[in-house]
Amino acid sequence: MTRKKLLATLCLIASTALGAMPARAQDTPPEVGSAAAQTDYCERRLGQWFYCEAPVPAPRPKQKPKAGAPTGSERHPDLVAAEQFKKDMEEARLIAVWNPSAENIQRYYAYQQLVLEKGGTFADTWRRMIWENPDMDYTLKRPINAAGKSEWLQARNTDRDLFFRAAYEQIGIFYIYRGDCGPCRVASPIVKEFAARYGVSVRAISADGGANTHFPDAQVDKGQLKAWGLTSGVTPAYMIFQKPTASDRGVLKPVKFKVTDGKVFSLRPCRNPKGCLTYLGAGVLSVDELADRLFVTLATQPGQDF
Repeated sequence: MTRKKLLATLCLIASTALGAMPARAQDTPPEVGSAAAQTDYCERRLGQWFYCEAPVPAPRPKQKPKAGAPTGSERHPDLVAAEQFKKDMEEARLIAVWNPSAENIQRYYAYQQLVLEKGGTFADTWRRMIWENPDMDYTLKRPINAAGKSEWLQARNTDRDLFFRAAYEQIGIFYIYRGDCGPCRVASPIVKEFAARYGVSVRAISADGGANTHFPDAQVDKGQLKAWGLTSGVTPAYMIFQKPTASDRGVLKPVKFKVTDGKVFSLRPCRNPKGCLTYLGAGVLSVDELADRLFVTLATQPGQDF
């Protein structure tokens, strides 16, 4: 066998063997756009004449807006018009202030007139709607005219008096005063009258040890005011004392009282086994003001009697 034939035979055997070998996993090109394509593509040794360029990632599909999500085109036309009007009016105001000519002021005045007309129409439509829907009329709950207000106040005061007569054993007031306090000398007889009228127990505490002719059995402060958090020294001051609410196996038993027209008021529960203290206010308060604050704090929910 000649030398040329031997070389041709060896080349044929080598090419046949290489063609039969299975492809390795690492020789399989990664998918275009994948992380492997972007990080490994240019790390392979492809020869000095091979110009490496990372594959361009495939474009991501655009996400469709979620159902119900507001878009710019879905804004209410009245809102768009109102915002534009507000912008135009502000510009007219600035122009009129900066250059107060008759023409500029008249232009801004026209905007103001339109605002007044809109406001009047709104108020008139509002009251007509209230008249046609009694369940939305707050004046039925709290009258504002003279006749209705007089009757409402009379009924409320009756409810308040009945409440105090029923709850007097559960509540009381600490009256804090000073012997050298001018407003205290005015407040003391008022507090005494309040206690006599409503039967609510009042215990006076002297912050400076001074005596009080209206409360001869007043106690001298021995640190209890500081323990209660009364560090401002403002007098006269008032605090509500309430006995703990009875419970049955950890469940509070609310104290309820019937008043006029079958209405029922519940005494605010006190969860502290030693009783509850609530700051009621300071300054000279009338008998009715004291009664109102005590009644609202202990017998009504926020917004119920406002």
